[in-house]
Amino acid sequence: MQRNFRVLLNEHNREKTNAVFLAIYVQAISPWKYFKDDMKHVTCPALIMIDRWDGRIGFPGGTVEENEPLLDALLREIKEEIGISAKADKVHHIASHDGRILTHLYGLKVLEAEFLHIYYHILNNFSRSILLHAYEEGDDSHFMSEITGVKIVPLIQHKGKGISKFLENSFAGASKDEIEIMLREIFDIDLLDTTL
Repeated sequence: MQRNFRVLLNEHNREKTNAVFLAIYVQAISPWKYFKDDMKHVTCPALIMIDRWDGRIGFPGGTVEENEPLLDALLREIKEEIGISAKADKVHHIASHDGRILTHLYGLKVLEAEFLHIYYHILNNFSRSILLHAYEEGDDSHFMSEITGVKIVPLIQHKGKGISKFLENSFAGASKDEIEIMLREIFDIDLLDTTL
């Protein structure tokens, strides 16, 4: 397994293939507010991630075309993969990694209502694409060919379950490294903290 190394963002490094990805996240969400147990009042940060065709989990995004600026590639890939039109001034660079390819993770921080709206919008696009595929009409999206599902990932530990268990899954490229960076640098969550 090739190790990914964190590197500085470099728009002009085209010796390797570049790929861009987007982490849509919220600082506080109440995923269990309708439960009738001790989790009812718990809030936590969360991410939207995708299930890929190859069985691994990752962030939506893809390959940068030759001479394409990274942000332009990100906006194009997000529209193709999950049907979301993001604004360039709303996304921020989180981390870049050098592995088999150069990957660049950007973030889109949203409020809880926006987060849920985006999630349901992606689900709606996914369902529409599956129906069109079933009726052999097709569409221009990359659902089913690249994406087989979408998930909300609550970033919380609770009674030995939660994010540390989630990180035992199989991840695409540098996705696991990028989640760990976000946990430390954006959400101030220490996975080694045994009080969680």
